[in-house]
Amino acid sequence: MMPFDSSARLNAMQQALATRAMLAIAHVDPANIEEEVALIRAFFEDVTQGEAKASFDELLADARKPVSLSAEMFPDPVQKDLVVGSCLMLGYADGTLTQAERAAVESVAQQIGMSGERLSQLVEIVQDHLLAQLSGLPDAQSVVKVGQEL
Repeated sequence: MMPFDSSARLNAMQQALATRAMLAIAHVDPANIEEEVALIRAFFEDVTQGEAKASFDELLADARKPVSLSAEMFPDPVQKDLVVGSCLMLGYADGTLTQAERAAVESVAQQIGMSGERLSQLVEIVQDHLLAQLSGLPDAQSVVKVGQEL
């Protein structure tokens, strides 16, 4: 479940572009690439629900090619949130958003016309969501430590 409004609907082109953006983020830090690609595949299959014009494997084959995005491609702010929020969730998938991953997400946000202020808000929303997932742990000191690392 996404920690932000996930009511956005993406057309086939937008689905492919969002998937390509996420694949670009995954390739910034190849340490956990297999797990991250599995997460992206799940995202792709969830949002496309069999309506995609390109297969995930086709998008994966092009993953190392630069993806060119623009604000016109994602005109609705909720769509922008979905794309950038998904990229952030992916960046944090291994527990840490590296500086290189953060820069890659910032690039996606800038290309699609998201303000720096909104990006900062989404970073906080994602961090809060991830901390909330840990709130049930019996060891509060561990939760605090993870929170400091986020």
